[in-house]
Amino acid sequence: CRQMAAELRGLDLTGSGRVPLDKLYSQPTSATYVFHESTEYLRQIGALDEGSNAKPQVRITNYIMGPSNCIASSSYFSVCCLSECEGLMRELEQKIRAPTASAEQLLELVGNMSSSSVEAPRDLPEMLVDKLWTIADRHSGKVPLHARLFAQWMHFVFPSECPYPHAVEDPAVLRPSHWSGQRQATATEEERTRYISESALQPEAALGEPLLSQWDDLEVLLLEDLPLRGHKLFWTLLRHGAMAFAFLSTLLAGLRALVRLPCCGKRAQKEKRLVLPGGS
Repeated sequence: CRQMAAELRGLDLTGSGRVPLDKLYSQPTSATYVFHESTEYLRQIGALDEGSNAKPQVRITNYIMGPSNCIASSSYFSVCCLSECEGLMRELEQKIRAPTASAEQLLELVGNMSSSSVEAPRDLPEMLVDKLWTIADRHSGKVPLHARLFAQWMHFVFPSECPYPHAVEDPAVLRPSHWSGQRQATATEEERTRYISESALQPEAALGEPLLSQWDDLEVLLLEDLPLRGHKLFWTLLRHGAMAFAFLSTLLAGLRALVRLPCCGKRAQKEKRLVLPGGS
């Protein structure tokens, strides 16, 4: 996986974490890696960048993590390439020790993080700084670490390590078994040749364009919903518990009153019988 990633990064001349699809298809058969995945496969797993008017490009990290690169799979597990972004996220989690962080703290930490393609320290581009502050403003001054927008921000900060958070319609497309049988992940040699010829007339992507064309403000906050639901559930149970306690208290008081009346009446009658007439 690391060798393949290094090979693909060698084809990325702009440092965007992307390689034009026609360049991928143009690799000679004698090359170490020959890429022949179909456009439909790349599109469904989120590895195909078609957001601009330029040539479609392949997102390196999304491609490497794709099911076509899994070496073994079963109904229980798959052995696939790991994401280098997970190591970066673990480093952030260990330093922040909270599910959210301020934009100022994240900018300081991320600016001093190195990866296989990035050397620290570095000053992040102003447009990425503004994007992070916008995310924080959207969430009352804090950036949720385990949410789609921050994952997208990390992708553009570390384009060769962090995958683009593409929202797949069917999670099954990320399993190797999905692409067996009639669903073929590969393109024929004729299809690849035709695509190369058609792409010759399309313009090349400009440096910095992927951020402007691919940034999506869609947010997904799966982890934030859990505390809110638990909070509402707590108060709902507390309210119903208080109502049940009041009802039982009233019922018990009534039962005590019913029991006390006959008891006291009999005791009074018994005491009346025990009164002896006094002698004169």
